[in-house]
Amino acid sequence: MQKLKLIVLLEGLTPAELRRLGDFVRSPFYNKNKNLVLLYEFFERSFSESDRENISKEKIWENLCPDKQYDDSNLRSVFSEFKKLCETFLVVIHQEKNPLSQKNILLNAFSEKNLSKNFELISKDISKTFNEEFNRNYEYYLNSIEFERAHITIGGKNIEKNLDENFIRLSDSIDNFFLSAKLDLFNSLLSRKYHVLGNLTLKIKFIDEIITHIEGNLSEIIKNHPVIYSEYLILKMMTAKESEKYFKDLHAFVLKNISKYKQTELEQVYFPLINYGFNKLALGENKYLEKIFEIYRTFERKNFYGEMKVFQDIDFISIAIAGLRLNKILWVESFSNKYNYKLSAEYKEDSKNLVNALISHKKRDFEKAINFLSTVNYQNSYYYLKAKETLMQIYYEQKEFEALQSLIDSTRHYLKRRQNILSIHYERYMMFLKYINILLNAKENNNYKKLVLKKELSENKNVIAREWLLEKMKDL
Repeated sequence: MQKLKLIVLLEGLTPAELRRLGDFVRSPFYNKNKNLVLLYEFFERSFSESDRENISKEKIWENLCPDKQYDDSNLRSVFSEFKKLCETFLVVIHQEKNPLSQKNILLNAFSEKNLSKNFELISKDISKTFNEEFNRNYEYYLNSIEFERAHITIGGKNIEKNLDENFIRLSDSIDNFFLSAKLDLFNSLLSRKYHVLGNLTLKIKFIDEIITHIEGNLSEIIKNHPVIYSEYLILKMMTAKESEKYFKDLHAFVLKNISKYKQTELEQVYFPLINYGFNKLALGENKYLEKIFEIYRTFERKNFYGEMKVFQDIDFISIAIAGLRLNKILWVESFSNKYNYKLSAEYKEDSKNLVNALISHKKRDFEKAINFLSTVNYQNSYYYLKAKETLMQIYYEQKEFEALQSLIDSTRHYLKRRQNILSIHYERYMMFLKYINILLNAKENNNYKKLVLKKELSENKNVIAREWLLEKMKDL
């Protein structure tokens, strides 16, 4: 039976929000329809009894109007009104998260009613908030636009008042909103492309002009617009030839000001730093492994992961991989146990099982690792390739050479079907298959193949599992 749309909407609320919805529905200011209160109470009972799967229109009608014959049209009307009430509730609780926007709305209300004294009081309060705010993102500048407009509206009622400074401040707010919003947009787009190291073909207008403006006013930008400066560094880090300089600048700026960043703005700098580091690792620059791990530990001390609403699965796995490569097994186990509850339900079990497999493999508990790997669903190519790479290493260690050869062949076919999607990672994995195949054949005292393997591994620093391949080559 298909779920009612209302139930899907209510399932999107947290338990605390669902309880608050009850207060909202019962408030005569927002609702005077008693049927909506009865409908809420029915849903509340059904949810608490975990009986939501059996909810039907007929059962709802029976609770609302037990003495009347079922009327689908009337019930749909009640549903529609209840849905509108829920939407108003979502608007209200969303607005609560932005107190500055609330104050601006109040400021505009005072302006419209020409309540000058009240206007001045709230204006001083907002000005203080603006001056103290470090996280000056595009929402901050949008609020500053509304703030300056309200001053022009109330001041414009006096035709003799000089509003030149107000218009200049409004113009500056609009410019800064444009800079911040454009940089945020472009970096968001670029992060998706950069994450898979694909080619960026979409041209965004005014990016070159924005960079020129920022670089021409860099001291002022650093001092007064730290989020714009962060976004500028991210853009340069991902596009400039001297990208390492911008990575260092961003890393230093973030660590210096980490206590000032709010969670949302911290996420805006965290993921570009990590993605840049991992892509450098993919290109064989192993010095970035320690830098990445330092970022992880610094952000954990800030309780960054504890404040996350949802932990991204790929990031969760990548943290484990980085820690295990540095032999921080206990730290990885502790980190995984501490934060795996924050993974989304869709990826939680597969992410946990893959990380547990990697930990078991590192401990050389191969049977346990295989058991974990067997439970991993391949949500995407990342899960598939990391699982197969680990399984190949285990087969080699266990001398299961026939199974290893079969796995090499099937993985090669998988890679060829996804060459365009994987970009440079395609070459990295193809090299891994080539070298593990050489390793497999070189066991038969083939000195020429051993020399080929040694020479190529020395030259190719961006191959997958290079340290493991070198270790196995030495064992020969």
